[in-house]
Amino acid sequence: MVAYGPAQPGGYWRLRWVELGRRHDTTARSRAEALAKAAELSERLNIGIPTSKLRAKGLTLVEHYLDPRRRPSRGTGWSQRHREEQAAYCRRFVLPVIADVGTRDLRPFHFQRMLDGALTLAVADHLRRCLSAMVAAGLEEGLLLARQDVLRGVHWYVPRSEGEDDLERGVHVDEADIPTAQAVHALARAAAQRTQVWWRELEILLVAYSGMRWGEHAALTADRLDPLRRRIVIDRQVVETRHHLALSAPKNRRRRVTMYPARTPLRIDLSSLIRRRLRELPPDGLVFPAPRGAWARRSNYRRNVFDPAATAAAWPRRPDGRSVWTFHSLRHVFATWALSQPGARIEDVSRLMGHSSVRITQDIYVSPDGDLFKRFFELTK
Repeated sequence: MVAYGPAQPGGYWRLRWVELGRRHDTTARSRAEALAKAAELSERLNIGIPTSKLRAKGLTLVEHYLDPRRRPSRGTGWSQRHREEQAAYCRRFVLPVIADVGTRDLRPFHFQRMLDGALTLAVADHLRRCLSAMVAAGLEEGLLLARQDVLRGVHWYVPRSEGEDDLERGVHVDEADIPTAQAVHALARAAAQRTQVWWRELEILLVAYSGMRWGEHAALTADRLDPLRRRIVIDRQVVETRHHLALSAPKNRRRRVTMYPARTPLRIDLSSLIRRRLRELPPDGLVFPAPRGAWARRSNYRRNVFDPAATAAAWPRRPDGRSVWTFHSLRHVFATWALSQPGARIEDVSRLMGHSSVRITQDIYVSPDGDLFKRFFELTK
């Protein structure tokens, strides 16, 4: 790297270097700018990064991150659904901020602006992971330098309208977020009555007392049910992309087996209902299909089955009109019911639920405060 001062007062500084056998040069307006450029160029050359990437914009960083030919540094390749989600986050939050900003000029305040666009904690969590993965891809490709430290001090702050209570709750599921047994059975009856399809009652009850997720229940076929041992094999799920439905591995890519009780807490014979449904199906038949026999789409099911049944069953509503409980709330019913059984172990319930660790089950369903107060009460009698 050779630096030449200006030929005349007020002129430009010139930097020259040889890269891969070819001469390159650039200019700077002042000595300080020339020194800064020389330091950056030397840093890139020393770690084998082409200096041509100095001219890259934020758009280039996003395009590289979303490039289907790029392999993530950890794990397997992206699913179609995950790719569409990442592209949506980039369009909504990232490109409006940095599309025309040079990658060499990116600073933490750019990424803070992106994160500030998230209105809820859930969106902020997903966006933060997206930004972290994007920065890692940029560092690996040489579009960013480690010394830029673009995520340093970048945090999401709760909008005032969110209130403090939502933040304090974290991931723990409060008792008010879990439908009662009476509410579940009322919903099941209403779903069957309103649709005139008897197995809609079975659908609600089985999900509520087996812990299946939406996509797992939508992909369930008759051959995955073992009525003698009351077991369900969960080895696939239906995922929804913007344009179509597709089969995929379950969440966390883990096959599992869950179970259901012979009777529900209100003494509905669940085993008999399942045997009745299986008699209607071939081995590969969908247990809970859409009206035309294909996989059910969540939005159609919510509009045509769940929401009308929730209204008929008098499920509580939020001030904005949305139901307090959702289809996913039925999964919480199973977890809390299973944990309440005599002799139940949290490790067993965690496996039935398909959680990646027992810690997740504990964080979501076991209140540490409740245990603390109970232990202290017993110790201080």
